[in-house]
Amino acid sequence: MEDAEMARSRAIEDDNRKEKDDRERRAAENILSAYLENPISLVGQPREEAVLSVIKIGTVLGFEQSFIINSELRQRVAEICYFLDLAAVSDVGGYSLAEVGFLSRSETRMLIGAWARGEVLPDSIEGWGEIRRSRAQIEARWQQKLRDAGLRVVVPPLSIY
Repeated sequence: MEDAEMARSRAIEDDNRKEKDDRERRAAENILSAYLENPISLVGQPREEAVLSVIKIGTVLGFEQSFIINSELRQRVAEICYFLDLAAVSDVGGYSLAEVGFLSRSETRMLIGAWARGEVLPDSIEGWGEIRRSRAQIEARWQQKLRDAGLRVVVPPLSIY
């Protein structure tokens, strides 16, 4: 009887794991699709259009990262979402909205590609790595901007994602 119960329990665990793996794959697909469905051009795209694309992409990334099991990939996608949010309303380390969107797309494709192939996640691409290294200064400027606007909101640290 115990063997049957253990086998049943293992089968349930396997099904749950398969469901989570499938959902993680769908999350990665949805993230990549968000960039295809909401293009960001380095030149010639009206700012309002670029802002809308960045907001739509950030919304998808912010939701779908919750379903990524790989903690390093989830953290990196959450970070990309974070910088996209900031880029929609402010500069990000001296990079324009179009540059942040373009770099985030390249970074995301690189990360999800490596993850899909079972490889170790690589270091950031040039430009995106610079943004990541400037995160503390970018966050400090953003918090000051919020305070200057009379807001008391404190942006939570990325470590909670």
